[in-house]
Amino acid sequence: MAAGRGLRAKIHYRTDEFLSSGAGKQLFLLFVLTCVVVLVFAVLALILGLPVGDTFFDKGWFYFTRAMDGGTMGGDTGTGVRLVSTGATVVGVIVSGLLISTLSGNFQERLEAIKRGASPVIEKNHFLILGWSEKIFSVIDQLSEANVEKGRIIVVVMADRDKIEMEEELRDKLVHLNRIKLVVRTGSSVSLTDLSKVSFQDAQAIVVLIDANDVEDPNKADGRIIKSLMALYNHPDGQGRMADKRVTAEVMVAANQEIATIASGNKAQVIKTNEIISKIILQTSRISGLSVVYDELLRFEGNEFHISKFPQAVGRPFGDVLLDFPNGCPVGVAKADGTHILNPPPDRVIQPDEDMLILAEDDHINYAAYQGPLKSMNITIPSTPAEKSIEHMLVLGWNEKIFPIVSEFDSYVAPGSSLTLVNSLSEETVRAAIAEECGELKNIEIRQLNGEFTSRALMETLQPQRFPTVMVLGDASAGNTSAEDADTRAIIALLLLRDYQRRAGVTQQEVCSEILDPKNRELAATTEIHDIVISNEMVSMVLAQISHEPRIRPVLEDLFQSEGSEIYLKAMSNYAPQGQQVTFEYLMLAARARNEVALGYQRYVKDPSKRYGIVLNPTDRTTAFVPGPRDRLIVLAEDDG
Repeated sequence: MAAGRGLRAKIHYRTDEFLSSGAGKQLFLLFVLTCVVVLVFAVLALILGLPVGDTFFDKGWFYFTRAMDGGTMGGDTGTGVRLVSTGATVVGVIVSGLLISTLSGNFQERLEAIKRGASPVIEKNHFLILGWSEKIFSVIDQLSEANVEKGRIIVVVMADRDKIEMEEELRDKLVHLNRIKLVVRTGSSVSLTDLSKVSFQDAQAIVVLIDANDVEDPNKADGRIIKSLMALYNHPDGQGRMADKRVTAEVMVAANQEIATIASGNKAQVIKTNEIISKIILQTSRISGLSVVYDELLRFEGNEFHISKFPQAVGRPFGDVLLDFPNGCPVGVAKADGTHILNPPPDRVIQPDEDMLILAEDDHINYAAYQGPLKSMNITIPSTPAEKSIEHMLVLGWNEKIFPIVSEFDSYVAPGSSLTLVNSLSEETVRAAIAEECGELKNIEIRQLNGEFTSRALMETLQPQRFPTVMVLGDASAGNTSAEDADTRAIIALLLLRDYQRRAGVTQQEVCSEILDPKNRELAATTEIHDIVISNEMVSMVLAQISHEPRIRPVLEDLFQSEGSEIYLKAMSNYAPQGQQVTFEYLMLAARARNEVALGYQRYVKDPSKRYGIVLNPTDRTTAFVPGPRDRLIVLAEDDG
């Protein structure tokens, strides 16, 4: 049936067009309608000879006031004047009603647009976060901590979510809200139109997060990251302005890191989220106390790595400048092109194009040539390379991080080692997945046990206290996708592990647990398991560190590799005879004699509020003390011997 095209249909069509047009056109048409009404009644008064003004303009003003305000006709006299004034007032009320309705409707529409986060952002030198996940809160807090000296920072967040809900959650969970001006918009980071709304080209730093809606499909999540980087670096508004922008992004699958980097024209800093966290968890599970060290290294509240130029150090051996920084611990050198050397040999001469890589509380690092008594001491400690040992580890739970863990563990240990996995997957599925992702394993045997690791019956069969090292992962093997569910299962597993430790009298077992949601940290700590890795928070801190200083990315990636130098906590008896008084300056030189770099020490106390006695970059370096049997030196070294 054909639509009607008569006069009435045309009038309806034009009316709909008018009502759906912009506020400017609507107001203009109402203004014209008002002028027409006033003109008609002024002409009518002129024709009827009504005594409402001497000139035509006076008559027009007379009926304009009646049309705008019906109360003005109360004093009119004469039947003709009253009749015409009544007509002008009635028409005026209709026009005024349309005007008020138009203004109200457009105002309401504007409010709705604001609620939807559709208006453009007019900011400069802001931090832009694209995407939404639990990491966003730690990222923003860490950025505010890194820029605390600059005062209040502006953070713009854009994600494909409801603006009001995002604002409420940010205000509820951000720790340093008073330091931040928040601007939230709803939009997609792969849309050129939406990117135009957030002034990305004027931001001082951009962080692209894996969106929580995509985590179930890692390749889909990485695909959005790749497209977001393409949109940022190929957007017309950013032409010629993106080369020097600090852009940091994360990918879930290691193979996608290169593709994402290419998508940005090799300009963005792209990190492999799962791989980094996997290596942190593995290292932490093997070395007690390392989680506390990493937690401080990756935060801006304590000590972190800084890259600074010191002309005074150029031309001198690295080992000779270790004591020249009263408030910092040199750990290596870095070049402007991003290359670096961690824990260089003591006799390696620092080159003119090299900056110092230093562990310090902030970038105000002092240089003072060391004049103390230890400068002339000849400390000789034999450095004997440690051989890889046979290790047996138990892993409770399964997620995407297991593959880097398996590969790294295989490179750490000697042949004859084993990795026992407990999850809800079949043995065939597990072996096929590990073979595909990790290739041939040289040193470890995989043992798969299908079952529920929160079950007392299964634990009784497994006897977990027999394993020197136990790792608890945020489990996704049974289709668990909620961080809360995974953390609940991890905490139950920790309670069971603690119970088996107590019943068997085991005191030397190393247990490391992954917790996804930071709010569950304190609850997990009540299980008396010291090494807890808050994976989402760790990733947030890494993203914030790299966003603040892009040259730190390869340093952190190198630090988490099994090859090269890593962080170890070693017995102080390796550096000084038992019972001998030492200072931290002495320990720094003793570590140098072993081709290591000292970062701090642990004077052990069983108190989590005192971080179990762990101190990085000690400010008191000259006070002597006698190390206790459980005291350890925190060093950067190539092996754990």
